[in-house]
Amino acid sequence: MRLILWKPLYLASLLALTLTNDARAESSIFSKYTLEQAKLQAQKDDKVLLMDFTASWCPPCKRMEATTWVDVEVMNWVKENAIAVQFDVDKEEKASETMRIEAMPTVILFTPKSSREFGRKVGYMSAPDLLRWLKEAKGDKGHSSTQTTEQSTSGNLDVWSHINKARETSNAGKNEEALAEYVWLWNNLSTSDETERDLRKGLIPFEAKKLLTIYPPAKAKFIELREAAEKADKRGDWIILNGMLSENGRTVAWFDKIKVDPKQRDVIRKHFKALETVLFSENRWADAATYLYVDPLESLKEIHKEAEALKAPRPNTEISKDFDPLPSMVLLLYGTYVGAGRDADAKKIEDECLRLDDTPAMRTGLANMAKGMKSAREQQQKKAIKPAGK
Repeated sequence: MRLILWKPLYLASLLALTLTNDARAESSIFSKYTLEQAKLQAQKDDKVLLMDFTASWCPPCKRMEATTWVDVEVMNWVKENAIAVQFDVDKEEKASETMRIEAMPTVILFTPKSSREFGRKVGYMSAPDLLRWLKEAKGDKGHSSTQTTEQSTSGNLDVWSHINKARETSNAGKNEEALAEYVWLWNNLSTSDETERDLRKGLIPFEAKKLLTIYPPAKAKFIELREAAEKADKRGDWIILNGMLSENGRTVAWFDKIKVDPKQRDVIRKHFKALETVLFSENRWADAATYLYVDPLESLKEIHKEAEALKAPRPNTEISKDFDPLPSMVLLLYGTYVGAGRDADAKKIEDECLRLDDTPAMRTGLANMAKGMKSAREQQQKKAIKPAGK
């Protein structure tokens, strides 16, 4: 279960002080096309498709509309190179859901011929920042306006161009090219930038895993990367690579060696998130409850604190008004205790979750997790009894 990282919502009082319904600055660069019409027009004109997702209550969006989108250089670039459309997330819920909009403002770029996403930026951007990103993402370096990432593999292009190149070549059976792209992404995605770090931990391992199962050179290359990570004591990378190679057993074996050593508690804490996922997926619920969480209510308190922090004000992004991260964030904790058969602790977690957030989403999430984990626990118990009955 991968948690989506959302950006926080400003206080309503701030909106009342700074915005009115008439504050929106219209930019002539945005057409009135629907999502599908915009895609077709971009293909017809052989232009990049640019989508801007905004909201009437979003201060950073308003700042972009009043400054960035009406900047002469930005407008000229967009008119020459792109079909641009703007969507209000409250009025265009279907488009927002289709494009997996997590925070506003979000700007997305698509290639003209295949309509594949190759660039995404979340948060306020000044005119110079937006223009620089648009040109780099499209590959403009004094070339003609028709040159897009479909025709270029320059290493300084936006990472989404490499992601889409990896997808396209993999789907086309060009395994060697796909491998080169996934290796580039693994080696070049930043571990300090939040968005790129999430891609490196989540999307890239998920998408590359298929290639590793069908193309032996890819598996050999990522085994090599795993060995290098272990040699450099990059345990977090090593754990991710074990998962990509379908060898979580290595991670579990390593965990079994260190879990009872008090000196290794800091190591376990450092890799908590990765270990949480591995132990849960490998049905090691008792170990997770014993060595990861230790105190279930204290763990829940930390999760709640993290969920609240996701909603704390930041200057450059907004989230959806009904954003509630807690129901999805508590499920691994709750499911672990149900799976481990520690029903009393699981009940305490459930009660505290409902005290903190008694919503339909929370109740449904807890109920579904309890049902699934009880079934999984029964299956584990049956497997454990079988040898004795022979």
